[in-house]
Amino acid sequence: MDTVIPEYARLRSAITERLNAHDLLGVMDHGAPEDEYDSEMEDFAALITAGTPITPEVVATVWHKWFGDSQGNTDGEPEPASSGMEALAADLQVIQSGFVQY
Repeated sequence: MDTVIPEYARLRSAITERLNAHDLLGVMDHGAPEDEYDSEMEDFAALITAGTPITPEVVATVWHKWFGDSQGNTDGEPEPASSGMEALAADLQVIQSGFVQY
């Protein structure tokens, strides 16, 4: 049985909402499921709960881990954050500022 405290469940939900709204891959309008970005959401939730500042570079690093660079390569350094990543980072910072750490 998976036991998740309500605050963490709200955090995960808020991150998913923002990931889907920003839809950096552009797949939501093409019928992607609401949980399309669950792996990335889990990474961001772990970073937020650890107190890691969510910068555009952090978003680029998570994105690189799951999707690679513009050529699909996941080795090497991530490419610079795009404007979409910068906007997502700003939204995730707002979520992080409201998260109560235990």
